[in-house]
Amino acid sequence: MSRLAHLFSAVVALAFALSGADAQDAALQNVTSLYGTWSSGSQNVTTGLDFFNPITQEFKLPATAGISYSFTEDGFFEEAKYQYTSNAVTNRCFKASLIWQHGNYTLHPNGSLTLFPFPADGYIQVLDPCAAQTSAIYHYSEFELIPTWYNFQDNHPGFMAPGVSAYALQLHQFDGQKMPMLYLRNRPPNMLPTKPLFQQLLNDAGA
Repeated sequence: MSRLAHLFSAVVALAFALSGADAQDAALQNVTSLYGTWSSGSQNVTTGLDFFNPITQEFKLPATAGISYSFTEDGFFEEAKYQYTSNAVTNRCFKASLIWQHGNYTLHPNGSLTLFPFPADGYIQVLDPCAAQTSAIYHYSEFELIPTWYNFQDNHPGFMAPGVSAYALQLHQFDGQKMPMLYLRNRPPNMLPTKPLFQQLLNDAGA
């Protein structure tokens, strides 16, 4: 078994250990499915062509930072992230990254989620106005483990008018830390095609 396979097996085993009955209890309390596009905060970050164009390999810079996940009912996901770090000394010297990837997801019996991106399709753009290279874009592919998650009806979402409710989704990172709260933005989900868009080129060592 390869080192990567060993690592994956260990990660999945950890997911089952961390989740267990707690994840199953949370799933029983869910009020809706994962199906749809979910976005954090003001929902300026969303999956689909409004965030990333795979043909031109260009990102559209959202008005605010945030994250977004989309899920189909037949096992596909898409992810968009815009992360921003300010500089207290020099405002113009902020650092930011934009990440887009998509692929397959698996919902395990214990309630955990594993996300397997298509390796050749994902991209990350790094912005650093004060660096020698102010902008750079690279291929990106990162497996994700979501050990626990749950959703509920939020009757007082901060970004909506008073009296308006919304479905909320709380995902947890592999170490149990909460991700930013997500709210249902679109159903059906706003996604790019769910099939691999590019072929992965293997070097001689990996072929």
